[in-house]
Parts: sequence; C-alpha cells; structure tokens
Amino acid sequence: MSGPEKLPLLLIGKSKSPRCFKGIKALPVKYQNNKKAWITSELFADWLKEVNADMRAQKRKIIMFVNNCTAHNNMPKLHNVTLLYLPANTTSKLQPMDQGIINNFKVYYRKEVVQYVLDSIEEDKSPELNILQAMRFARKACFSVSKTTISNCFKHSWIQSDEYI
Repeated sequence: MSGPEKLPLLLIGKSKSPRCFKGIKALPVKYQNNKKAWITSELFADWLKEVNADMRAQKRKIIMFVNNCTAHNNMPKLHNVTLLYLPANTTSKLQPMDQGIINNFKVYYRKEVVQYVLDSIEEDKSPELNILQAMRFARKACFSVSKTTISNCFKHSWIQSDEYI
C-alpha cells in the first residue's frame, strides 16, 4: 500500500515452452500457460501459494484486495495472505490498481517497446519481439511504477493508506 514492495509478476501465454525460452536459465518473471492465455483459478491459486510461502519465509502477513472474477474463487486456505473480495461491479471505483497503477504500468511498458524498436532500427536490425522480450519489458515497467504512484492510487481508492501505515 505504501508502494516500495511489489509482488512477483505472472505472465500467462498459450505455449507450454516457447522457442524463445530455449537456452534461458532463468526467466525475468513467472510464466504459466493454458490454451487461452487467461488466468484460471488453478493458476491464480498456484501463484498465491508461492506468495504465501514467500510471506511465511519473511514472517509477514499481507492483505490482498481482489475482484470477484471466477478465477479468484475457491482459493486454498492461506496463513500469510488474506484475500479480501471487492463487491461485485465496483472494481473500477474501489480497486487501487484501477486508480492508475495499471495505466502507469502500460505507459512504461509501451515506452520500453517503442525504445526497443527504435534502437533496433538505429542499429539496422529487425526487432525481435517475443514472449521473453515481453517479460523483460513487463518486469522493467513494473519496477518503473513509483511508490508515490502506488501510494496515491490507494489514497484515491476507498482505502486510505495513511490510516494503515
């Protein structure tokens, strides 16, 4: 809520093992796949379990605000992550992510793509845009979203961060 920490990104694609992953020892973000490249309750639960394990290792407990999408239903019992569900049809008004964090992330992501393409053109190379490159852009964009932006988005939502910090 105060902005300095970010949970690990999960990127979902269609391919189980994209060609661009060949020879890569570590991915910049977590990757999962399914036919539609869409979040499912199983993928979300697996990601949550990893976040829960990280929080347990750090001896911390967190609250995560989630919307009422079907992928967020029937989650396992977690001891270090508490899920608070937003009321139906209120996400855009109440969810801090929708108050500007997602938009800010997209701006930084697009900036990375444009810069990469321009750099490729200047070097007289064909830009190689693939899932691995998208992961790199997403990771950099995520870390570019400032703690001030995150804090302000919580303040503009129904959660007043000053009350909880």
